[in-house]
Amino acid sequence: MHRYSPFKIGLLVLCLSQTPIAAAESAFDFFQSSGMQNDLANSILPVDTAFEFLGFVQGERLQLFWRVEPGHYLYRSRLKIAGPSGELLAVQLPQAEPYHDEYFGEVLIYREDLALDIPIGSDRTKAEAESKPFLVEYQGCAEAGYCYPPQKRWVELD
Repeated sequence: MHRYSPFKIGLLVLCLSQTPIAAAESAFDFFQSSGMQNDLANSILPVDTAFEFLGFVQGERLQLFWRVEPGHYLYRSRLKIAGPSGELLAVQLPQAEPYHDEYFGEVLIYREDLALDIPIGSDRTKAEAESKPFLVEYQGCAEAGYCYPPQKRWVELD
């Protein structure tokens, strides 16, 4: 089953409504002009550049850092950390900025770099025995109107 985007349907309608030569010229003009003027496509950073992530275990603490590029933000509600046995960790998150998001409504976001220091205590001994990583999930958007898909990163024990 084929799925056609509104873009493809519009291009098809444009082509069918004109003579073959005029349709080809219109399509060529469209691609030539939109390729140069599509600022959103040119401004989208790779997710690992927009939200550079670093995570590691130090002693009995899980250290997580995000470097958030200007013009981007992370959703507070989309930050989740699971322990080695799959349980969600209770994490004390810093205060976040209220924001009206066109996709999710009223949300809390982080526009600046974010650092979390999570005590893991006795769970670490269990985790070391099982050699399973911590799972970190997060999602963010660019203010230019692009939301990145949810991300998953694993933090291995040393």
